[in-house]
Amino acid sequence: MSMKRSDDLRPVGLTSILDLIGSLLVITAIALAVAMYTLPGALATGGVLLLVLSWLIDRRTRT
Repeated sequence: MSMKRSDDLRPVGLTSILDLIGSLLVITAIALAVAMYTLPGALATGGVLLLVLSWLIDRRTRT
């Protein structure tokens, strides 16, 4: 596994930051909706959605 240096990383634009914030807000809203029924389910849902978001971001940056 090779580590990336800061010189190798692409700059993050404002649009990417807004996309990330929007995605986190959607995940939070879904977790809060599930929390009305079950708190452990909300925590699990939020965790799974964060993992999916992380996987999608990593997948997009590799190509």
